[in-house]
Amino acid sequence: MNRISCICLVLMSLTISPFAVAQKAQKSKSSSAKSTAPKTLYVEPEQRNYAQNLGGYMFFDYTFREDRALITKCLCTKAEKKELVDKYTYATFEEAYKNLPVLPAAAEVDTREKMAHYVDYEVTPRVEAIDLYEPEPELDAETKRLQKLRMDNAKKAAKGQPFDTIPFDPKWPQYNKVLDKMKAASMQEYKLFDDIVGCFDVSDPDYFRWLNELSGGVPRFYYNTYAPLMKQIIKEWFASDACKQVQAIEDELRARAEQEKPKKTPDWFVEGRKREGEIIADYNRKLVERWLKKTPTVTQTCKSVLVKLMEYNKEVEAIRGDDPVTEAYISVHYSLKGSIKRVFHNYYYLMDLSGIPLIRTPDTQEGKKFKLEESPWKLAYPYEPRK
Repeated sequence: MNRISCICLVLMSLTISPFAVAQKAQKSKSSSAKSTAPKTLYVEPEQRNYAQNLGGYMFFDYTFREDRALITKCLCTKAEKKELVDKYTYATFEEAYKNLPVLPAAAEVDTREKMAHYVDYEVTPRVEAIDLYEPEPELDAETKRLQKLRMDNAKKAAKGQPFDTIPFDPKWPQYNKVLDKMKAASMQEYKLFDDIVGCFDVSDPDYFRWLNELSGGVPRFYYNTYAPLMKQIIKEWFASDACKQVQAIEDELRARAEQEKPKKTPDWFVEGRKREGEIIADYNRKLVERWLKKTPTVTQTCKSVLVKLMEYNKEVEAIRGDDPVTEAYISVHYSLKGSIKRVFHNYYYLMDLSGIPLIRTPDTQEGKKFKLEESPWKLAYPYEPRK
C-alpha cells in the first residue's frame, strides 16, 4: 500500500469515528433502556403456574373457559330479570333520561363476579326495556289500521275496483322540517356508531378475538380508544408483582396441602385463596381505573342528542294538536321515536364494561371436598375435548 492510500484511510477513520461513537452510545443507551423495561415473557400453556393461568398472555386465555366472554355465568334469574325490565321501563323518554345510569366505580366491578352482577342487573335489563319506553297501544292500533287500508286499496286498484283514498295531511311540510332537524341533530352520534371495525378487519389475533367476543365488531372510536389498552393489559399479568404474590401464596398452600393431605377443604386453605383474591381484586381495580380514565366523551354526545330529539318529539305533538292521526304524523312520530331509542341503546352500550380483560378470582373451594387442581387452564385445555 502506498503512502497516499494510508493517509486517505487514516483521514476516513477520523471522519467517521465521531458518528461511530455516537451510534455506539445510542445503542448502549437503548440497551440500558431495554434492560430497565418490565419483562413480559411468554410462557407455554403447559408450563404456566396457577397464578399465570388466572389471567394469561393472549386474549384467548381470558375467554376460552367462559361461556360469556369475560364475565362469569349469568346470575340473574328469569323472574328477577322480568322484574328489573319492568322497573326500568319508563312511561316517557324524559323519565328515562332523568334515570340514565353512570359508569360504576372501579371497586364495584373489580372481579369477574362483580362485573357479571353489574352487567346482569344494571345494564342488560335497561337495554331490554328500551323498546318498551312510551307505550302507545292506541297509536299502534291506528297504525295497523292504516297499513291494512293501504294494502286493501292496493289490491282493489290492481283489480280496477274503486278504493278509499287516504286523506293528505296539509301539515306534512311542517313535519318534514322537524325530520330535517332530527337528521341534523343525530348526524354526529350516528356517524360515531355507524363506523364499525369488525373482527375480519384486523390481522392481530388478540384484536380478532376481542372483537369477536364483542358481537363481532365495535364502533371505530371504541376500538381506537380501548383496543390498544386491552392489548397492553393482557401482556402485563405474567410480569406483574400481583401475579408473583399470588403464586407465592399458592406455593405455600400447595406445600402444606401436600404435607397434610386434607379430605375436606381446610380453613387455612380458604383463607389463603381469599388473600389471593384480594390481591387480584386490587390489581383488577387498577385495570378498571385505567379503562375508565380513557372513557371517551361520547356519553355526553348521546345525552345532548337525546335532549334535542325529545324537544323535537314535543314539537311534533304540538304541530298535530287535536288533529286525527294521519300517515304523515305516524311517519315522523315513529322516525323520531326510533332515533331516540337508538341513542338510548348507544348510551347503554357505553355502560357495558365486560370487554375489560379481568383476572379470574381463585376458587376458595370453601365447603367442598378438597381437590387441588394443578392448573385452571387444564380444566378446559383448548386442544382437549370439553367435558
